[in-house]
Formats: sequence, structure tokens, C-alpha cells
Amino acid sequence: MSWLSDNRHWLLFAATVLSGLSTVGVAIVGVLATLSVLLTGGSLVVTVGAFLLVTLLLCGLTLVFAAGLFSTLAGRASLPSVPQSRRAASVLSGLEAAVPPLRRLGLADSLRPSLEDRRATAKERYVDGELSEREFEACLETLLDEEERRVPESERSRTDRELERERE
Repeated sequence: MSWLSDNRHWLLFAATVLSGLSTVGVAIVGVLATLSVLLTGGSLVVTVGAFLLVTLLLCGLTLVFAAGLFSTLAGRASLPSVPQSRRAASVLSGLEAAVPPLRRLGLADSLRPSLEDRRATAKERYVDGELSEREFEACLETLLDEEERRVPESERSRTDRELERERE
């Protein structure tokens, strides 16, 4: 990765702060210029219009930089404390389908339990007596089918061996 992509969040933070301070500065100068025009006479519409336009453009630029910063930070954030849930992942998948820019964040994928987590949960339930041997094997078969759809051909034989070891 390049230096620019590694430090994107810091650059966006600096751009957000600088454009925000510029917006406030231009707004203050605009208020002072408006007061000066009111006291000395002159074209109030031109003065207010010019400073208002520049202030709104800088405010919009600040919002764009802030949105980029939040998007970058959300993409880099890890969610270790958020419990994984298939239901929450399916809700977020629907939301990502409705709002395409959210797909970049990959929130649904971060909430979806991995196959290993689901396998460990099934094993715990089997050991605790919540699942019969038949139910446990059916669950492992379902996980194996899902994994076969995701794992490339070259890695399938290794995965099959792992599942066989767990069955024993």
C-alpha cells in the first residue's frame, strides 16, 4: 500500500479540521463585512451574498471530508465486542442491499458467525446434550455444504479431513 492510502484517515481528519476552521473564519469575516457595510453604507446584497456563498461551499466541503473520514474509520474499525448473529447479519444484508454505499463497510459480514464459530457452537451443544448424535451430524453436514460453496477446490480435501476428525 502507498503512504497516501495508509494515512488516508489522518489526511481526511486534517482536511475536515482545516475546512471547518476556514468555514468559521469566512463566516466571521462575512459578519464583520456585513456590519461594516451597514455602518458605512454600500451594497449589502453583494457583500452578504458573496460571503454566504463561500461559507456554504466551505461547509459543504467540510461535510464531504467528514463523511469520507467516518467512512474510512468505519471501514477500519473492528467489532470484537459485538456478538455475532445470523439474524442481525441478515437485517444488515437487507440494509446493504437497499443502500449500496453501505456494502463497502461490510457490517453484515462482520456480524455473521463464521463456519468455525458455528461448528464450535454445535459441538458445545452436542457435548452439553442439547443435540443428539443424528442432529449433530446433520448440523456438520450443513456446515460442510456451506463450506464447500465457499472454499476453493484445492482446500476441500483438507476441510473434509478436519470434519472427519471432529466426528470421531
